[in-house]
Amino acid sequence: MANILAIVQDATDRLGLVRPTAVVGSSDHQVRQLLALANQEGREQARRYGWEAITFEKTFTTVAAETQTSAVPSDFDRFVTGTFYNRTKSRTVFGPMTAQEWQDYKGRLATVVFDAFRMRGGDILIAPTPASGETMAYEYISKFWAGEADDTAPTLSTIASDTDIVFLDDEAFTQGIVWRFQRSRGLDYGESFAQYEMHLAQLMGRDGGARTLHMGAIGGNKPYPPVPPDGSWNL
Repeated sequence: MANILAIVQDATDRLGLVRPTAVVGSSDHQVRQLLALANQEGREQARRYGWEAITFEKTFTTVAAETQTSAVPSDFDRFVTGTFYNRTKSRTVFGPMTAQEWQDYKGRLATVVFDAFRMRGGDILIAPTPASGETMAYEYISKFWAGEADDTAPTLSTIASDTDIVFLDDEAFTQGIVWRFQRSRGLDYGESFAQYEMHLAQLMGRDGGARTLHMGAIGGNKPYPPVPPDGSWNL
């Protein structure tokens, strides 16, 4: 993982600009712009895809109330779909419920058979009201994509120091700064943008690994109960 000074210096080398010796706190308008573009690149990359480097698990213990005020971490950006579980009951927590579904549940006193959740006002609401002490968990995408030099996980959503490191791909960051700078100056950025998009597509394709796709009726690395073979029966 490279720090932001090294990334910006790499970008200036490719753009044919004077290499800065400092980025954060610089009074040079061009360097300030490059830093702003780097922050823009970080935010947009984090929003664009659920990178494994910024994907985390949140577990919390329920209180006997509809609103679970401690259930959302400070760096929460969005849920990873289909990962919300009640581990105490060993079953899925369905959702998120829409505003209409939640109001229908509240207004008609509809019975919710299985646990369901809704996100509102920065809190998680659970229906039906859970008992105290149940363990629930879900995965989420963090809004943090950078951190201090000695951090092992991202803690920042905006660069604060030249030594701050980026937890996303260094090369993608450099390419992103290059095409964004070219566009801001009215230069031809088509080729730079195409290379950037191709690089991001490759990163997305292998981020976190990929499972083998099996075209047959049975396969893959998910455990299955014993089944008869597709062919070659012994008679």
